[in-house]
Amino acid sequence: MALPKGPAQELLENLDSVFGPEYFEHGRLLITVARDVAGAMKVAHRLQSRINESLGAMVEIIFEHVKHELWSKLHEATATVGLHKGAEVPECQVTHIPDGIRTNPYQRERLPTLEVLLLWEDITRATRGHVLYSISHPASPSVEQVDEIFAQIEPYFAKRWVIVELSLGEPIKGVFDEDLAGEEAEHPQHDPHVGPGVGVTLLACHAYGFAREQTEYLAPHVRHCQPLAFRSISDDAGRAKICFLPAEVNKVQVAETESFHGTEVLLPKSDIRTLDQGPTVIKVKLTPKALATITVNVFAQPRTMPRADETDGIIDWAREDLEPVLEALVEVTQMKDGEAPLRLVSFDDGVTFVAEDGFLPEGAVHLVVHCPGYETEERPIMLLVGLNEFYVPLRRVN
Repeated sequence: MALPKGPAQELLENLDSVFGPEYFEHGRLLITVARDVAGAMKVAHRLQSRINESLGAMVEIIFEHVKHELWSKLHEATATVGLHKGAEVPECQVTHIPDGIRTNPYQRERLPTLEVLLLWEDITRATRGHVLYSISHPASPSVEQVDEIFAQIEPYFAKRWVIVELSLGEPIKGVFDEDLAGEEAEHPQHDPHVGPGVGVTLLACHAYGFAREQTEYLAPHVRHCQPLAFRSISDDAGRAKICFLPAEVNKVQVAETESFHGTEVLLPKSDIRTLDQGPTVIKVKLTPKALATITVNVFAQPRTMPRADETDGIIDWAREDLEPVLEALVEVTQMKDGEAPLRLVSFDDGVTFVAEDGFLPEGAVHLVVHCPGYETEERPIMLLVGLNEFYVPLRRVN
């Protein structure tokens, strides 16, 4: 059985049907008022003050004055002489209104006594519009209805913008990242930059309503009441911009990647900025995973092995002259179910091989080295946080 829609879902669907998922940040609010209708101007100015108090940072209010007397004369002339009502003249408009957004007040069968038209630009920079409130002559609103009119307008500005600024925390240091003297080894300067392509989700935990207001067959179980999800992806600066419908409790989630752990940050409604303060900015510091760097030196095993009597048979290959091999292929596979082999890359014509992204998760891996004319070398190795360097001599087939 499909769950009944909650108030927040219905509001979100209504907003998306008007604005689309992109929404808008700034717009123009055109208030058309018949100045020769008693009380209309007073209502319009009261409404202007009410809008400025709550929405002034988001919209520019523009007044358009019309007269019912002039409307009557125009309609009488067109009916008597048989003239056709023409299109709006841009030079005569109080603000730019493209064709197709509305019908000019003087061209309508009934002149609007009070009308509120919202104009905004979509992501293509095209001007769009939607009428938020309208009442036509002979009806006219009263001052007592200002709050009621504003209550019809306010839901169209219910969404808010949040900017999630991502940064990487300090990397985890390995056990062997300090020298024998106990002093810290030199490390490259920490770069907190995250970069593009990181998924960010904002969960708005809206209520579905009160169970006591529904029948026992319509009250959904709490496990079925899922929050509204709003998603975005970080840009080159590591910032993700999300337009969402705030709830009392909101959560910002950052998806896990190979470089850092996923995280969740609580965003209560009380911490969300009001419209006059601009977008809410949240700084999220991500915990990097315990990563290891790997360098695999591949070379031909010498026909005569170097002497290692003084090192208990352990050869220090770094001190030897190594014979490079051609067309070597190096792969590592994490010792976890379902993990695919990862091919290492070389930037020095096959002498050393490293991870293409620079890092691998710490833990046990299976190392395999292939090369035409040489025996395949396989060995399990343990990657620790920090630097890991291995020397793999290959034996000739013959």
